[in-house]
Amino acid sequence: MALDPHTTQLVVIDLQEKLAGAMPDAPLARTLRAADNLTFAARELGVPVVFTEQYPQGLGPTVAQLGATDPFVKLAFAATDEPGFEARLTPGRTVVLCGMEAHICVAHTGLGLLARGFPVVVVPDACCSRRNDDWREGIELLRQAGATVMPSESLLFGWLGRAEGPLFKAISRRIR
Repeated sequence: MALDPHTTQLVVIDLQEKLAGAMPDAPLARTLRAADNLTFAARELGVPVVFTEQYPQGLGPTVAQLGATDPFVKLAFAATDEPGFEARLTPGRTVVLCGMEAHICVAHTGLGLLARGFPVVVVPDACCSRRNDDWREGIELLRQAGATVMPSESLLFGWLGRAEGPLFKAISRRIR
């Protein structure tokens, strides 16, 4: 699995204000921290980032700390089932997925991407669900379907490739 930032793209699924309020505190904090680190590194490295929002009129906008720009609004649980989503992606790139809920929108989007031939990496510590069992099963479903499961730190340091430079130092400070 190549982790070159020039061959990957990040899709942040439905990390929205009101939906976040339904998540348990510890998993939500872990998810937001990891997702924030991923979006920071992606922006610094020029990795394309797509944010999705599920019915934002009811679930609110993406959490402010992630600095979402131009979110893709959807009603389908699988973003791939929503017209226009694939146009937001760069063909041939591996899709890195994070968000909530792991067993619903993340899983269904990942399954849709895999069915369309996109390589998929799901970042378990940057995903959450209301119930831990659902989170675990959602991640396992994607693994069994062919997605690579990779913790955020593995992905971040894979993107960097080397332990040097200002971005390495910034990311190292963020993950402490």
